[in-house]
Amino acid sequence: MIQKLMKKGGIDDGKPRLFVLCAIVILVLAIACGVGGCRHESGETKAVDATPESTPRPAPKIPLASSQNDLLKIAVEAKGSESKICYLTFDDGPTNTITPAILDVLKQYGVKATFFMLGSMIEKNPDMAKRVFDEGHLLANHTYSHDYHALYATGESFMAEVKKVEELIRKVTGEEPFKLVRFPGGGHNAGKYGEHKQRYKMLLQENGYYFADWNALNGDAEGGNRSADQLLARMQETATQKNIVVLMHDAAAKRTTADALPAIIEYLRGQGYEFRRMDEIPYYPEVEETVETSMEL
Repeated sequence: MIQKLMKKGGIDDGKPRLFVLCAIVILVLAIACGVGGCRHESGETKAVDATPESTPRPAPKIPLASSQNDLLKIAVEAKGSESKICYLTFDDGPTNTITPAILDVLKQYGVKATFFMLGSMIEKNPDMAKRVFDEGHLLANHTYSHDYHALYATGESFMAEVKKVEELIRKVTGEEPFKLVRFPGGGHNAGKYGEHKQRYKMLLQENGYYFADWNALNGDAEGGNRSADQLLARMQETATQKNIVVLMHDAAAKRTTADALPAIIEYLRGQGYEFRRMDEIPYYPEVEETVETSMEL
């Protein structure tokens, strides 16, 4: 075919023939590359079309406190994670003795927790409260005095203590606090102040606050000077639900709480729990009136 083309063009032996040969080779290569390129490009396009972009899951949210402010109930009912979730909480601090020991353990295991602080203790130990915040834990509200008689006397006295602690947390962190309160003695409808607390739950709701009790504990407030082994055993006895909020204390007298904490964390991890702060509940509601929760670990 090449010879016919050369004869048709009237080309004799020599440089003109070489020129034509080169031109023909270039033309053939160009056509071959063009076809290959088109096939390659077509293949890539099909691969992209065959893999549609996945739709990102929306951020987890919890109900607004104005519609539901029982954060324990919200945490227990949350279905946004296949994992079992544990929310470690510590009451009555911060102290310069037990709180640092607890923080050291939490850092060692990479666990974040929630500290329900007394306003009077924040005033005594502001640097320790700041350390809790700086190390990534949640500062929550355990009222100012923990004095049942003064605290629960009236709705006004209760809310005054709550708001005083909120201002102290704001001062320590430089941020707007997550509005979460734990009643001293728990929010149960029992005992001398049980009925008062039920009314004050409504006051908290009206002012945009959540409250949180617990459904598991280590027993460090159940009387006596319990050993680390006893605290671990109590934890094993009470950690029975998929999502648990654990009550512990970082008050000055709770040395064995810090001693037992490594074994407690290891036990709970062995049972399949992952750890979160109480503002990190993986809650995916079916209603629109919600508030986004923090997911920073």
